[in-house]
Amino acid sequence: MIVLKLLGITLLFVAVFIYDFSSVDPKKKKERAAIAVITFAGWVVAVMLLFAPGLPGPTEWINQVTKPIWVIFYPEG
Repeated sequence: MIVLKLLGITLLFVAVFIYDFSSVDPKKKKERAAIAVITFAGWVVAVMLLFAPGLPGPTEWINQVTKPIWVIFYPEG
């Protein structure tokens, strides 16, 4: 079952990549590289959540990173 989900996620990301990649002018190599990197990063996150659904979300990561700053501004808690 997990293999089918992985295949579905991969096919969805390939379809999105082909649509976005083909809509950008071939001369704009930086934009094409950005599309490839962002699409690949999204695929990696989707696969990680498929295999480990209990992973914290991005907002929880940001809260952990900014927690020391909030302690400086609000020492009471």
